[in-house]
Amino acid sequence: MLRIPVFPLIGFAIVLSSATFARAEVVVVSPQQTSSPVVIKTRPPTVVVVKHTPIQQPPAPPPPPPAKRDRKLGLHFDFGGTFGPRVLMGGFGGALRFRPTEHVGIDLGSGYYAGNDYQGFYRTEIPVTANVLFFVNPQHKFQFYLLLGPGLSFSRVETINEVRPMTHVGGQAGAGIELRLAPAFALNADVRGVIRYRIDNDPRPEFFDGTRSTNTSGGAILTFGGTIYF
Repeated sequence: MLRIPVFPLIGFAIVLSSATFARAEVVVVSPQQTSSPVVIKTRPPTVVVVKHTPIQQPPAPPPPPPAKRDRKLGLHFDFGGTFGPRVLMGGFGGALRFRPTEHVGIDLGSGYYAGNDYQGFYRTEIPVTANVLFFVNPQHKFQFYLLLGPGLSFSRVETINEVRPMTHVGGQAGAGIELRLAPAFALNADVRGVIRYRIDNDPRPEFFDGTRSTNTSGGAILTFGGTIYF
């Protein structure tokens, strides 16, 4: 009679079924809204593991460029003079410059000039001016401008016998160039034509030549300088 080992077979079947029963299937889920890993257990043989996947943030936009500073106030200074066969005067000047727009500037200035006038007398002058400047191409470093404005002048003339104080009123017009080397600094050069009339109380004429005399005078001034913008 064939003997079959029943008990070892029964034991092997029990062990095999226990291993199959204990084995679980693992499913990994990655939702976008979970903040931490979550494990969901069901009865064997299935186990579901929920794994957190961090949300990819879009890259931060680059910082905006710094805003361009609008420099509307400046301090102008220049050196210049009037040159001619009989006139030789030189000096310096300064002005507070205000540019409400790119195309318009306003100069409120004064200065000091000294030298020989048309009649050869030694003369000193203190001008006070208010000029409007029209910049043709303010977007460029090399800018052209026109200027126009009224002015006063207080003179002191040393004649042969006396020292005469004089006061003039008039105006000037001209054209110039500005080389903007930096946002805060520029070089300037211009030529200005000046015409004026003497208005003080002295009845004697300012200029005389034989039978001719006049209280009206004019000339041209050539200036070189710079402007510091704040």
